[in-house]
Amino acid sequence: MKTAVSHLSPAPGQFEAMPDAECVRRLRSHHIGRIGLVDREVRPIIFPINYFFDEGVVAFRTGPGSKLDLAPGAHVCFEIDGWDPDTGIGWSVLVKGIAHDITHSRGAPTGRMRFWPVLPLAPGSREHWIGVWADEITGRWFRTAAHRPTP
Repeated sequence: MKTAVSHLSPAPGQFEAMPDAECVRRLRSHHIGRIGLVDREVRPIIFPINYFFDEGVVAFRTGPGSKLDLAPGAHVCFEIDGWDPDTGIGWSVLVKGIAHDITHSRGAPTGRMRFWPVLPLAPGSREHWIGVWADEITGRWFRTAAHRPTP
């Protein structure tokens, strides 16, 4: 997926903090990312997921297994990134927060989240919903100093 160049963009040859609004725009415009968890032996593990972001929450669906066993109640991280060869811009957005099982939530906000358009690509049943409430959202980007647009 190509990333449109915002009127704000990084200067060539250095990392820059991405503005908050740009981080949120990118979270809302993408649908595949990676969730980082810690397993029972206190080792980091990362899983690709399809997600939807709104209201400061990254929501995804999962089936029985590691994500469902480890995520609820845990501090987790979620990351998306990209590279646009036409603009020479690389970027990443990181969300840190606590994950919650929202499969059987009774409250209005979490009940509404289960109707968000999360469409898992992986085969199998994904009947459980996990929401990651963002405590922190950060991003950074860079433009290659030697970038030459492709003809």
